[in-house]
Amino acid sequence: MGRRLRRPAAILVSYSFALLLLLLFKPHAPGLIFALLSLPLALSSLLLEVGFAGGLALGTITALLGLPFLSISFLDWLLPIALFYVAISAALGLARRAQSQQRARRADALLEEVFEHSSNLILVAELGGRLLRRNARAKELTGKVEELSEIFHPDDLPRVREEMERAVVRGEGGEALVRLISQEKELLPLELKVIRLDREHVALDLQEVGELVELRRRLHEAEARYRYLIEDAIDTLNSGIILLDKSGRVFWANETVGRFFYIDRDELVGKELRKALAPCQPFFIEPGSFDRVTSPRSQGRFTFTLRGRGEERILELVSIPVETEKYQGGWINHFIDLTEIKRLEASLREKTRRLEESNKRLEEFNHVVSHDLKGPVRRIESFAQILLEDYQGKLDAEGVDYLTRIKNQALRMSNLIDDLLTLASIGAKEEPLEEVQLGQVVTETIEGLDYMLRGVELKVKEALPTVLANRTRMQQLLANLITNAVKYNNKPRKLVEIGWEEEDGYWKLHVRDNGIGIEKQYWSKIFELFEVLHPNGDYESTGAGLSICKRIVENHGGKIWVESEPERGSTFYFTIPKRAKVGEPR
Repeated sequence: MGRRLRRPAAILVSYSFALLLLLLFKPHAPGLIFALLSLPLALSSLLLEVGFAGGLALGTITALLGLPFLSISFLDWLLPIALFYVAISAALGLARRAQSQQRARRADALLEEVFEHSSNLILVAELGGRLLRRNARAKELTGKVEELSEIFHPDDLPRVREEMERAVVRGEGGEALVRLISQEKELLPLELKVIRLDREHVALDLQEVGELVELRRRLHEAEARYRYLIEDAIDTLNSGIILLDKSGRVFWANETVGRFFYIDRDELVGKELRKALAPCQPFFIEPGSFDRVTSPRSQGRFTFTLRGRGEERILELVSIPVETEKYQGGWINHFIDLTEIKRLEASLREKTRRLEESNKRLEEFNHVVSHDLKGPVRRIESFAQILLEDYQGKLDAEGVDYLTRIKNQALRMSNLIDDLLTLASIGAKEEPLEEVQLGQVVTETIEGLDYMLRGVELKVKEALPTVLANRTRMQQLLANLITNAVKYNNKPRKLVEIGWEEEDGYWKLHVRDNGIGIEKQYWSKIFELFEVLHPNGDYESTGAGLSICKRIVENHGGKIWVESEPERGSTFYFTIPKRAKVGEPR
């Protein structure tokens, strides 16, 4: 409509402009008057695409407009002037029409090419169903047919006719999924779109969607399969899951929830949480726990107890709000079964209590051993010594030998009791750690063993490290290792060496000797309690010294081992982990 209004307006403006120029300048030359009036005539012919009849009308009107400005007779010059303008107008109009027709033919050819080579099936049909035209793709699939009823599935044909009638009324029909019967008698799913051509003819645009439909079907199957898989997986969890919508209604629950609350989970769906769990209210033990569990927006973690059907269950509720791009406002209630964990905690507390009682009885036993058992052993040793001294001339050699053995065994028993008490005390209770200068500890230990180290060549590496340890235990450890290095040495020139080195994360120390050595099969065995490699009495031992050393080192978080060669000596290594100094964070 806008274009139709703009054309007459342009023609009127052009004629008005030409007449205005004629009125202002009043030219007398016919050529100039003809030229000025030819401009709106040409514009009118081009815009209106006139033929000869239209040119005659425009030429006559233009001649009449020009006569008042020409000094000629009206009757003598009207026909020639009109014919002149008719020729101009008709020529321009015919040229424009020929150009328009050429463009139309090119457009028709282009549309024909698009029509024939479209990948869609395009049909032109009458409303009655008779086919008038088909493109190449339609001919390829349908073969020789004349009616729509020959190519559409009978169940889909009413929908096709309905869309055709709708297109005639509205100009364009809707979209529908229909099935086309190919010339091989196969059903092809197509998406139909109908376009009105006139009151009796329509075009049917059919897009093949077989692959798309199959893809959608597979997608739906995959979604269903994964949904069922997820639901089955959640059903197998030991935790209960309840999903709530925005209004606090249950829209899904797994089977574990039903087992926890002694209810069929299907009875929960669609109900408000409080009403859904109302039959379970008598099972809640703690006051107020039911109200808190059934609150649709319970916050944080909450532990409660259910007791019913001969069993007791401890559950923890964790409520998680659902805040995603697709869904907001719902909640996930997650019920975790803590029953077994709580039972283990109670069992652990009971075992800890019993262990504390056992340690207490062990301390009492140690007290009894150290006083009641060690006293008689000391008296036996003292009486044997008195007999040896007071009755030396009255006893024969055999009697002196027996008394000497009694005295030595009593002394060994006393030492063994001391070692057992020491071994039992290590780790029985937490012992304080302090910064211990090992160089100073070695010096004090050597001074305490002065009687044993006479004639022994002792080498100590300078600048022994400072470690975080128990000072008393370090003295016991070094004293035992140095004593063994001297005791199990049959060389005329006895050598003991104490050294150290720093390694990643710990200090590595060693005590080396040139003594009798140890065969490799006994390297680990010697650290076991009461293991004595020389039971015949060549070397006195309680069999607990190295066990004490091992217990001390392991109680400090380190390890101890030996490397030895018979008759060439042994090296005992032990490690002490590096720790933060006292007062610093560990």
